[in-house]
Amino acid sequence: MPPLSRFKIPPYRYFPTALLESEGPKHWAQLRLLQACERIDIPRKLWPKFSGLNLPPEYGFRYAIKEKMAIPPFSPLYESEAEWRARTHSDLDKLLDRYKGMFRERFQKELNEGSLTKIKPVRDTTPLDLRYEWAARRYCLNVPYKQLASGGYTDSRIKRIVLQILKESGLQVI
Repeated sequence: MPPLSRFKIPPYRYFPTALLESEGPKHWAQLRLLQACERIDIPRKLWPKFSGLNLPPEYGFRYAIKEKMAIPPFSPLYESEAEWRARTHSDLDKLLDRYKGMFRERFQKELNEGSLTKIKPVRDTTPLDLRYEWAARRYCLNVPYKQLASGGYTDSRIKRIVLQILKESGLQVI
């Protein structure tokens, strides 16, 4: 089996609704937990067993600009480099503004139709890797919360974080 660290979970802000159950947040939490187990060298036999875990591909949901922008020529006899740059930036801004509106409309349509779902961002100041390492130590090695507490993190905060991760991963809370 290749190292799990090679699999990256893009920082999705939105995700295809049809794939949420089969490849969404639950699977991301499971992969992150297994990556933490690998990172901190927990023996594989102690790792949680996840049936149907899907390793994440990177999905592309991109809107392309088909129009090509020609860079205007520089005329050194009657304009400075700064003036030419400003004129070029102005032309680019006009093109981007035109497409921005089109992209916004298309994206809003996708949201309204329900084909995309907003992913709730995690607002925690604790590093993501550390949170999953706590969960791995607790779940696989049954390390007490008080023993996990260090670096200014209380056992109650760690317990809240670990229980949330285990719930997201679909594991039984211990």
